[in-house]
Amino acid sequence: MTTNIQAAPVDRRLLEIPPAPPELAEYCRRLEELVAERERELTAPGAVAEVDGEAIRMLGKDGSLEEMGLVEIDDGQLAANFWQIVALFREIFPHDPLALALAQAPVGEWFAKADHSPDRFFHQLTASLAAWAREHDLDEETLIQMMHWAAAPFRRRAVAHHREDLQQLVTNERGCCPVCSRTADLAELNAAEHGRRYLVCLPCELRWPYKRMGCPHCDNQNYDQLGYLLVDGYPAFRIYHCEQCKGYLKTIDRREDLP
Repeated sequence: MTTNIQAAPVDRRLLEIPPAPPELAEYCRRLEELVAERERELTAPGAVAEVDGEAIRMLGKDGSLEEMGLVEIDDGQLAANFWQIVALFREIFPHDPLALALAQAPVGEWFAKADHSPDRFFHQLTASLAAWAREHDLDEETLIQMMHWAAAPFRRRAVAHHREDLQQLVTNERGCCPVCSRTADLAELNAAEHGRRYLVCLPCELRWPYKRMGCPHCDNQNYDQLGYLLVDGYPAFRIYHCEQCKGYLKTIDRREDLP
């Protein structure tokens, strides 16, 4: 049962949130540690490309720093980062079909086939990953996420360099990350700004404003097809959903943090 977002919430609740498997929590913790360490090892900001800040502020609903050539990615280090993440995944999930298959993954071919121009390289690389995963009936999404996390240190460096301009984006209608073009991992309702909604990309460590109503996945504005679920015992946690694209967005309501 869906309902208008502006009206009462969906009359459906998760009575209990199952705890995250300890293996998954350990994987996420160590993944973040690995990315942070690789970020600290990157060369100083001199390698970051310069651009007129106005071009970033005017990115609009599409486009990204990566497509503009403002994310400096070292192919060799990207591959090394990816294999470290693969090793971590195989250590924590040794019996997972993806972990087992990755021992024979043709990563070198994926890198060799990708067009190394800044606006095409990562897209073609992840397309090769996706095709391989589908061919072997493996978890495509998890594999692609590994490569995005492998690129995270380079993207975070670009975010740090261009953060001021990124915070001044002229639009609040883009549902994808202005750095890497990924769909947002989650959303936050800001307490200090009366519930203003921000989308969050975890690998890039970036949040950007998004309009309070509407689906960031398909831009659906039909409120009869939009709703949210509340979770008993977790007043700050909501799951917004869209009946048009069947997408959902985990959301943290920071207003609930107030005393």
